[in-house]
Amino acid sequence: MTDHLNELHKSGPATKKSMRPWMWLLCVGAAAFLFGSCGLGVGIVAGKASSSKSRNLKESLVDGEADAKTKIAVIPIEGVIMESMGAGPGSVSELIDTLKALEEDDQVVGVLLAIDTPGGGVTASDRMYHELLEFKKRSKLPVHALFLDVAASGGYYVAMAADHITAHPTTITGSIGVISKFYNVSEAMDKIGVSVNVVKSLNSQGKTSFKDIGSPYRPMSPEERKLIQGLITEMWDRFTDIVATGRAGKMKPEKVKELADGRVFTGDQALAVGLVDAVGYREDAYAKIREAANSPKAKLVGYRKQEGLKELLGFSATASGADDLRVLTQAVREILADQAGFLYLWTAGSFSAP
Repeated sequence: MTDHLNELHKSGPATKKSMRPWMWLLCVGAAAFLFGSCGLGVGIVAGKASSSKSRNLKESLVDGEADAKTKIAVIPIEGVIMESMGAGPGSVSELIDTLKALEEDDQVVGVLLAIDTPGGGVTASDRMYHELLEFKKRSKLPVHALFLDVAASGGYYVAMAADHITAHPTTITGSIGVISKFYNVSEAMDKIGVSVNVVKSLNSQGKTSFKDIGSPYRPMSPEERKLIQGLITEMWDRFTDIVATGRAGKMKPEKVKELADGRVFTGDQALAVGLVDAVGYREDAYAKIREAANSPKAKLVGYRKQEGLKELLGFSATASGADDLRVLTQAVREILADQAGFLYLWTAGSFSAP
């Protein structure tokens, strides 16, 4: 580019219509910024490269020697499991991006899921479980799970893709069940004189339909409750089937159903009934996944998104800005999780039942 700019400069005396080299540099810089903002990217900016192999993921050492030849990926699954709602990437998309990066890295010999979540959306939990199973089929790598503070409901569902589960003694896990909340504010509205007029489609006989089922503006009818209960029971059946498959040879299907009433367990209690394979600490889980990977000296590494072009140029580049986004994302997920919907979610004070 420098030679090209020099040639332009030598082509003749500068006039008002000539474009000087510094003007070309400004144009190139502006174009690079615009393309970077649109996600098209620029190869190297300010000495930092965006590698297609790493898919914009930056490694950080978790355990072991930095110069080890092989590595085990530590993937955090934390907070409420929800897909993207506009405030940063969602749980599913984050996992997919990381798994794709791992498949492009020949040094990765195993995966450890660090799970600290009360669960979340039914579909988001199921998609994460599915993506992990497909990753295992393609990569043939061992996948283990380490339960931290909470690995309940959807968090436990996702862990069913793991070959081995280690729980901390104080972990809260289990909560196998489905929950859905439908608020009813009709009495409060009556007291203040507010009503909602709803016009909806009818059924094939010209009678009332279920179009506004779960409306907070009126009590739920027995027919509506029966319909919703049927949906929840079907989702509960799937949950118990997934657990029975994930714990095959360690728990009988009838035992899974017996425990699938929403109750939670400590790590030791979970081990006693067969929900986990071991109780221990991080170093125990690290040793186990290294053994499964047949690589006792493998280093454990975590991943985070590398800074994009806008961040490198000074826009929201601070660590506190990234932390603020993570807090906002989690707050949005928690608010949405409290709304009407079908959830594999454990919350203190809630009862999840089939």
